[in-house]
Amino acid sequence: MSRLCTGIMEKLRVTYVLRTFYCEEEVLRHIAQGGKLDLLFLDIKLGRKNGIDLAMMLRERGEDISVVLMTVDSSYLLAGYTVQPKYFLMKPIDENELERAIRIDLKRRMRTKNIFIKCERKQIPVPVESILYLEVIDHLTTVHTRSCDYVSRTTFTELIDELAKSCFARCHSSFAVNLARVTHFSRARGVVLDCRVTLPIGRKYYDSLRKSFIEFMNSY
Repeated sequence: MSRLCTGIMEKLRVTYVLRTFYCEEEVLRHIAQGGKLDLLFLDIKLGRKNGIDLAMMLRERGEDISVVLMTVDSSYLLAGYTVQPKYFLMKPIDENELERAIRIDLKRRMRTKNIFIKCERKQIPVPVESILYLEVIDHLTTVHTRSCDYVSRTTFTELIDELAKSCFARCHSSFAVNLARVTHFSRARGVVLDCRVTLPIGRKYYDSLRKSFIEFMNSY
């Protein structure tokens, strides 16, 4: 994997740092010490550990890490979708498929942008990917992010119109969600985010939310 990744990154002429980890503890220790990970290739079977559990732990902690799951057993694929992997790679690893996975994540990162939010008479730039969901409270729009909340005088409709170009969809008359943060949803349980927040689904929004989520998953 190290050899293949090195060859692909040099072919794409992308500046990179490559690290290898031999167990779950090494990954967590690296992050705890301030290390940054952008793209993590993660074997589903990690000795006695389960790579899906590690990915879920990173999602619940709010780590912004793209995950590619690797496995020899296709029966794990359905369970793997709960942690929103950017790609699945079947072993033995095919170099063309590996390059495709890397290109998909690079493309996603190049699309990252800021949105300017009117807050306390200031225009505050907020990275779109950091936004979890929007909520209308007392006629003001609250933008919930991983680190803090912004109460904006920009109308809910205006923000939705701008964010709809990215990966946001309305799930309720008072809520819109970042589809990249959705782990699953249902009529009964609502929309469950990877930060353990659950949002309601309005009856008239379920079908459009489902369509938007499918289109989002197919495009990423």
